[in-house]
Amino acid sequence: MEDLIRQKISFQQPLIMSWHGLGSPLSIEIAGKAGYHAALLDHQHGLGGIDELMSCIVAADNAQLPSFVRTGWNDPYLITQALDAGAQGIVCPMINTADEARALVEATKYPPLGSRSFGAYRAQLIHGPEYIERANDWTITCAQIETKMAVDNLTQILAVRGLDMILVGPNDLALSLSEGTSRDIRDIAVLEILPQILQACRETDVIAGIYANDADYGKILIEMGWDVIGLGYDIQLIENGMKQNLEAIQTPRFK
Repeated sequence: MEDLIRQKISFQQPLIMSWHGLGSPLSIEIAGKAGYHAALLDHQHGLGGIDELMSCIVAADNAQLPSFVRTGWNDPYLITQALDAGAQGIVCPMINTADEARALVEATKYPPLGSRSFGAYRAQLIHGPEYIERANDWTITCAQIETKMAVDNLTQILAVRGLDMILVGPNDLALSLSEGTSRDIRDIAVLEILPQILQACRETDVIAGIYANDADYGKILIEMGWDVIGLGYDIQLIENGMKQNLEAIQTPRFK
């Protein structure tokens, strides 16, 4: 049960995480070949069910990419499925209060930290018979911080025992801070609040993660010192690449 995520963070190096909504194992393998450090499988806004999830986790294992699963909601059933399939991390969207963070920990950790039930057969198959005894320290319970309410309650959320990581969603945070008028992640209100969130994580030894829409934003986040940076979305990357290729060859004759 090698913990590549915490190892890299301990060296004070940013961990760059690919983000997958296609439900495609090939997408995971491409990310591993490209040199990403971890993979997030998006089951909130992405495609596919449990079969696709299992195939993507297997692909991540084969590519030596630690896998996170973003569940559709703070649902113990969805969380258990992902962890039992062998994922290392659970990313739960829209955690706004300490009570919601406690419910997340309750679902992701075995007693005494939580109430996850025994039955992680694939996780044990892959990670060995010691999985149950070591899982609480190895798994990563991650709450997404995406609203002004979550930021206002951040001190209480970070104090929840068993919470390992937070991951800021800057797009939803921008919407929340602007009361729905802007999704500009470079807005001054967003950029001013990010260092405050990062500092709060440093003071509580919680892993600080965030999503970057593009490489330029990722560079800003690396400069700030974020631990985990989600970079790009596979669906969007394919779309952008296709557009760029088409634009590169379009002459007046083809327009």
